[in-house]
Amino acid sequence: MTTFETLVLITSAPYQQRRSEEILEAVMSLALFDREHAVVFWHDGLAWLAPEQNPNEGKSLQRQLDALPLYGSDALFYCREHQASVLGEQTPPDSVQPMALNDLAQLLRQARYVEVF
Repeated sequence: MTTFETLVLITSAPYQQRRSEEILEAVMSLALFDREHAVVFWHDGLAWLAPEQNPNEGKSLQRQLDALPLYGSDALFYCREHQASVLGEQTPPDSVQPMALNDLAQLLRQARYVEVF
């Protein structure tokens, strides 16, 4: 398994006013400065991956999420064990790979920095 200098855990649901945009900006900054990183959508954070998002306020984050690999954030994962409870039958985008809890634990042990949002 690849190791990453920085592991970003997105644990909060999207569309929490400015907070969601700040999270995306932090991830894009890691890519911009060529920092080796991975992003893991964990528990409520899997809601970021729901297809065809229609927020009550503001614009959808879907286009920004789809653009992450273009910015160099191509190590995108979600916790497989949380998929059914958060997304139900919805399928996450192909650009985001499933990860088992034990693999996530290994990434956490190996990462130099862990950022939790």
